[in-house]
Amino acid sequence: MKKFLSMVMAAAMVVSLVPATAFAASDDVKATAKVVDAENYPVDAVPGTITGPEVQLTFTSADYVNNSAKTAEYTFTLDNATWQNPTVGSYAITADGVTYENDAAGEFAAKVGGTKLTDADGVPVQVSLTSINADGDELEFTVTGKMERGWVLGVSLASTMEKTSKGKTATVSVESDDVRITNGDDLVYASVEATGIKASVKDTVDVATEEIATLKDFKIETTVGDFDDFLDTVAPTKDELKLKLNSGFEFVTYDETGKVTNLNNVKIKDGTAGVVVDEDEIVIPATALDTVKATDTWTIENLGVEATSAKSGATATIKVYLTGCDTVSVEVAKVIEYTVSMTVDEDEDVPVIYSGVDVDNTGIVDDSNHEALEVTIKESFAGAWNNSKDFTLSVPEGVYIADIISTSTDGDFALKSGSTDNWFRDAYKEGDYVDLTFERRTWEETNPDDSTKDDPAEVSFTLTLVADPNFEGDVVLKLTGDAVEEQSVTIAKFVKPFVVEAQQNDMQIDYRNTEIPTSVVIKEAEAGLWDKDTTFTLALDKISFDDEGKIAVDDKSGLEIKDNELKHVAGRGGANDTLTFTVDSRSDDEPATVTISGMQLYMDRSLPAGAYDLDVTADVMLNGNSRGVGYLKEVVLNGTRDMVDRDNNGSKESPKQVRDINDDFYSETAKAGFVNIVTAGREDTDSFTTKVVVPVGESYLISGENKVEIPVPAYINAAGYTMLPLRAVAVALGINENNVLWDQSTRTATVMYGSKIINMTYGQKVVYVNGAMIPATAAVEITNDRMFLGLRDLGNALGVTDITWDQATKTATLNGGK
Repeated sequence: MKKFLSMVMAAAMVVSLVPATAFAASDDVKATAKVVDAENYPVDAVPGTITGPEVQLTFTSADYVNNSAKTAEYTFTLDNATWQNPTVGSYAITADGVTYENDAAGEFAAKVGGTKLTDADGVPVQVSLTSINADGDELEFTVTGKMERGWVLGVSLASTMEKTSKGKTATVSVESDDVRITNGDDLVYASVEATGIKASVKDTVDVATEEIATLKDFKIETTVGDFDDFLDTVAPTKDELKLKLNSGFEFVTYDETGKVTNLNNVKIKDGTAGVVVDEDEIVIPATALDTVKATDTWTIENLGVEATSAKSGATATIKVYLTGCDTVSVEVAKVIEYTVSMTVDEDEDVPVIYSGVDVDNTGIVDDSNHEALEVTIKESFAGAWNNSKDFTLSVPEGVYIADIISTSTDGDFALKSGSTDNWFRDAYKEGDYVDLTFERRTWEETNPDDSTKDDPAEVSFTLTLVADPNFEGDVVLKLTGDAVEEQSVTIAKFVKPFVVEAQQNDMQIDYRNTEIPTSVVIKEAEAGLWDKDTTFTLALDKISFDDEGKIAVDDKSGLEIKDNELKHVAGRGGANDTLTFTVDSRSDDEPATVTISGMQLYMDRSLPAGAYDLDVTADVMLNGNSRGVGYLKEVVLNGTRDMVDRDNNGSKESPKQVRDINDDFYSETAKAGFVNIVTAGREDTDSFTTKVVVPVGESYLISGENKVEIPVPAYINAAGYTMLPLRAVAVALGINENNVLWDQSTRTATVMYGSKIINMTYGQKVVYVNGAMIPATAAVEITNDRMFLGLRDLGNALGVTDITWDQATKTATLNGGK
């Protein structure tokens, strides 16, 4: 269809293309030139007359100062082309969205209604052809009328290219002495390109070794023109399309009972219309292509590729050969492991949750919902997920699954019965409410050989989590089982709502008002986190507090303590006295720091020597239960609300309750060994009454009538001294293991028994008993990360004087006194 000159409203002036000085002159008209609808033609298919493109002049400024009609002359020069008899109908102007065509009188009239185009002064706008030069490449014409800003003058580029070999172009240049033309030089409106093809697929598909994948929209397209522009031109009977796969892969085609592969109407099946399918090669002859040449795209549907021997990581590539064209290649499939993978969205931030609080964040001010990242379990290929074996999802020790939400499936995943939600609930119950254990044969395997079920199975879910007050760090979800490879993903991170800083205090037995020399510091995780009326409790294992001590809050956070004091109250179960304080006003500017000092203990003299832990809890954060899991969210399992905490009397025994998982559900220890009693309470004697037999080189010793396994045996050192393992022998003699201490920084061992405190340091030939130095016969040694002391040196330090040595059996005997 013949193109006419057209004029369209410009959306905006192209200011960057116009010299700034142009706006200062009067009687100044400017226009920008461009080509629209440029054409590309294949070699040997350039038409006799090019009719599609046109050159347009968009007027960006029109400044007329006189009242007479403005006349402008234009010259259009072609390169590698000649004009083809332009007529008055070869020009058009578009003004204010209306197209006006040049009529026989040279005036522009609208297509609809025939209204004449006039300028601002009411003068008809006209065009008159001046001349075409002798070579036919230069066209001159005159336009009469004031051109308005935004009007577009269009000239049809009906012409004939002179040279049409590969790479040749036809261009047009625009000049005028009356109008400033921007971008008017060498505008390409037609070009000649070599015929060729390109190949593509919608998506590269995954395939497992010895499995089949179906390609999605495998396309072959021309780079220019249609297929009939270059096929059937030299030797039509020799034209053919050939597809070739690389080593390790073969083609798979389907008959009418399965999938039908076609090239438009050509069936890609061996023997159909002369098509030859030979494992890794498909050849389609010209006779099968004749009916589909008048197009620029061929689509081959449902073509299968089998990874016959290609291994994981290999890529299937199809080379495409077409007569007269260069060969092109396209990657169509990638071989992947026959596996099941567990993933999370790596672009999502890992949610941060506070530990030791319920799903409603009781006791703290935080809007997190305790939901972890969504997890997806997907098989790499249909049939990879073996349903004959169960699998388990596990969270770390100290983390608990309070609920499972947002379960969904994709691909051809199907259950044997019930919904996906119930499948997860059953797994939750089977896993004792901590892990998710999915029993075998509860889901259906996908079948890669079934054309209706070949999409890999995919399951997604989100867990709601809570954690032990002392759990801090990443929540790593593990996937284990015989049906899958063990793997893990990070789904959440827990942080403590408060941290406790405390030091170990070595203290001797006293009775009343024994003051702890160090302070306990409790720090808020973030400003405003602790809620009003939240109460904190400090308790010592088996030791009671004697009075309140002192409490102080930093002067920057704004936190206030109720009555500004510690309270001395009965502890859990009334067994031990504890210290408590209650938040009266939340912090605002900075996280709060609470310091507790001057605490005094009631040190009953019956307390054995050893370490005693400090617990710091905020019971409201545990939903009123210092032990137990009352905070866990209620869920429905098989229509029964199973996940319900027992009442305070523990009377609700059926069905199985969450608290039954572990009676010590929480770990509340803030500082292990906060108080270390270094002298025992009541000791009737400082001597041993036990006979201990230590055979050199054996991993045991005899204590009284008992055989005791030891981690490392006694030995004879280079100096000929019998060396005994300190901790093992001390324990065999009846000393509490907590009273055998090791200081790594000084490499010093301390043994406490009765009124004796015995110290010995690696490499020294001396032992200290209650501070008194006793020379030793052999230096202290460390072997296999254990401290060894000479036989007689250890006996002397422990008060064992009857020591014998049997050379024949290489046995040392420490005979305890009576």
